[in-house]
Amino acid sequence: MSLERIGAVDYGRKRIGLAVCDALRITVRGLPTVVRRGTLEQVVSEVAGSLAEEGVARVVVGLPLHADGRESEMSAEARRFGAALGAALSRPVEFFDEGLTSWEAEEDLKVAGKSLEKARRSGEIDRAAAVSILRSYLRHLESGRGA
Repeated sequence: MSLERIGAVDYGRKRIGLAVCDALRITVRGLPTVVRRGTLEQVVSEVAGSLAEEGVARVVVGLPLHADGRESEMSAEARRFGAALGAALSRPVEFFDEGLTSWEAEEDLKVAGKSLEKARRSGEIDRAAAVSILRSYLRHLESGRGA
């Protein structure tokens, strides 16, 4: 296994959740959520800056799919965002089915006794969803189905 840090993005129209793993892929932690303001280029620049600061070698962007696996309008937006992010970072970007990561994030926060309304406003759910995307992606890699 190569030693590299991987970043994850939970793309959203209002907020963008971020997470990163350590080089050994043992721990995953959330980064501050980016609140969308300004142009796409400005948002991409802010996200790219956060991930570059963490020294990521590649990025995985959560891809929202319909229950039957078809791509949605949000899938197309996530793909456009991921392509722009990859260009800004000069790093490879992969897309990974985000499945039920927002639901998982909400469940984890409920178990931790946190208010979901407060978590939504603060971006904590977006950050937790990015963590969930990255954990799922790492499990996928460990299973031998990924790079």
